[in-house]
Amino acid sequence: MRKEWLIKLFLLINKLFFGLFSIFPTRDKITFLCDFGDNASYTIQALNNKGYTNIVVLTTNKCRTDFSQHTLLEQVPFEVKNGFKYIKGMYHLATSKTLLVDNYFPILSVLPARIECIQLWHAAGAIKKFALSDPSISYRSPAAVQRFRNVYARMDKIVVGSEQMSKIFRLAFHKAPNAFLRTGIPRTDFYFDEERIAETKKNITEQHPEIAGKKVVLYAPTFRDLELQNQSIPINFNRIINELGEAYILLIKLHPAVAHSLKNIHHERILVLDNSHAIDELLTVTDYLISDYSSIPFEFAFFEKPQIFYPYDIEQYRMSRGFWSDYKELVPGPVVESDDELIHAILHVAFDSRLLEDYSKQWNTFSKGHSSSTLADYLIGN
Repeated sequence: MRKEWLIKLFLLINKLFFGLFSIFPTRDKITFLCDFGDNASYTIQALNNKGYTNIVVLTTNKCRTDFSQHTLLEQVPFEVKNGFKYIKGMYHLATSKTLLVDNYFPILSVLPARIECIQLWHAAGAIKKFALSDPSISYRSPAAVQRFRNVYARMDKIVVGSEQMSKIFRLAFHKAPNAFLRTGIPRTDFYFDEERIAETKKNITEQHPEIAGKKVVLYAPTFRDLELQNQSIPINFNRIINELGEAYILLIKLHPAVAHSLKNIHHERILVLDNSHAIDELLTVTDYLISDYSSIPFEFAFFEKPQIFYPYDIEQYRMSRGFWSDYKELVPGPVVESDDELIHAILHVAFDSRLLEDYSKQWNTFSKGHSSSTLADYLIGN
């Protein structure tokens, strides 16, 4: 109850500042509010390429994207503890013609109506339920649920890469069919840039020469709500890499929300990577992807390479988070239940590239290599 009152007070103060700043006219200015930033970065570059530079970027402490290569009006750290800079960020929000966000932000519930708000969501697809479809919402207070509804209602448009994802957003955010920008996901432009992919592979191999000449297996699970500090993974990685043999190397990349505290993994052919390694870059050197409920498979499908799914806690996860449909129908590869099955799948299962091609067409329908430019055209009215 106390937390809910503090949130109400915080939003009331924000609303008062918005009211004050609304006496100023809106400017020909586009503002990005980022927890992630990768989609924003691609969109900003496309805007710059078209000669548009009236751009402000507000970054939370979660955002690790480097915007220094872009031409901006300003980049502002958007955290309450920054005091004056936070207020300055609110001024930019209140006086922008358009705001793009890449996550859930409570402040949207008090955002002035004159600003167009576009959701530039951080995932190209979804396996697990979220937002108003998340089963855990039933445990929240009526005031919290109403706040969630107000935030999602304030999103005027949502960028999507497929009709499949628009259907999910309609359920998750309670949106109408006309609420979607079918431009494709900006950061997926990367997967169509052969020169950049080749350069990325070269850079990663130079950083980690151990992977040269090896078959690279990438384990990239999603986060668990109660394991953000220390994710407990009941998988014997040492045994798996030993069974696979000298031809293989294993990369482990936890979700950015998880503290990287995997211990007791000391093997010359296992690399535990931190958040300085972007997942899209790691996919360029990956031969086999192992995941569970993450959105990474939707993007790895561009490469039409094997994917294996190891949801070791599927029953618990199904009850706590839920899936949009039957799990096995949502994933483009074999589902394994043990280390032995995982090893067998990598070594012996014949993967069908046509399945992955169809999966990519289903989830990346509008992402054709020019999504950033198409979205930029919408933003500047071309």
